Amino acid sequence: MNYLAIDTSTMISTVTIADDKEILGDFNVNQLKTHSESLVPMIETLLDLLGMKVSDIDTFIIAHGPGSFTGLRIGMTIAKTLAQVENKDLLTISTLRAMAAGSTSNKFRAPMIDARSTRVYAGLFDENLNEIIKEDLYEIDDFARLVNDKGLEVELIGLLNDKYFDKFERAVKAPINLNTCIGGGLIRLAQTGDYKPRPLFEIGPNYLRKSQAEREFLKNDKRNDCK
Repeated sequence: MNYLAIDTSTMISTVTIADDKEILGDFNVNQLKTHSESLVPMIETLLDLLGMKVSDIDTFIIAHGPGSFTGLRIGMTIAKTLAQVENKDLLTISTLRAMAAGSTSNKFRAPMIDARSTRVYAGLFDENLNEIIKEDLYEIDDFARLVNDKGLEVELIGLLNDKYFDKFERAVKAPINLNTCIGGGLIRLAQTGDYKPRPLFEIGPNYLRKSQAEREFLKNDKRNDCK
C-alpha cells in the first residue's frame, strides 16, 4: 500500500509518500510562492525522485484543517482531483491531530496554529491522541487557561510555541522537527485504519469558523433586515 499525504494548512507546503513500512519521501517547503504554484511541482518532483507515478499511489491523505482558508482550499482541490482522476481513496485528517501524532512524548500534546491577532486554532490530546480539549478557535488566553486549569504537563507543538510559551504553567516546547512537518503524522493516523474514505462530494475543508467573506455577507444581511 502506497500513501501520499498533503498539507497546506499553513505557509508550509508538505508532500509525504510512504508505504506500509516506512516514509519513502518527505518534502516540506516554507517559501514565498503560493501553494497553488508550488504544490503540484512538489508532488511531481517527489514522485519522480522515487521512481514512482501518481498511479502507484493507493490512498491519498489530506490535512483538512483548521488553518489558512486559501491554503486549505488549494490542498483540498488538488487532493480531490488526484483521487478522482486515479479513482483512489481520499482520507481527511485533522491538521491539529496530525501535529500531535508526530510526537512520541508521554506528555499531553497541545498543537497550535496561528489564526491571526491573538487567536489560535488549538486542541489538547493525550499520548493516545484522545481529545482532552476540543479543537476550536480560541483566544490564546482562553486556551491557556483551559490547559492550565487541568494541571497537566503539556508539550506545545507548532510555530507559536515560542511566542506563547510563558502563558502555560507546565509546558515544554516541542523540538523543531515537530513544529511544521506533519506528513509523518498524517501517514501514522491513516495507517491506524480509524479513518475511512468518503464520497468526494462530501469532503471539504474544516475551517472551524466562517470566512471573512461569509462574515461580511451575514453582517450586511442583518443590516438589510433592519431596514
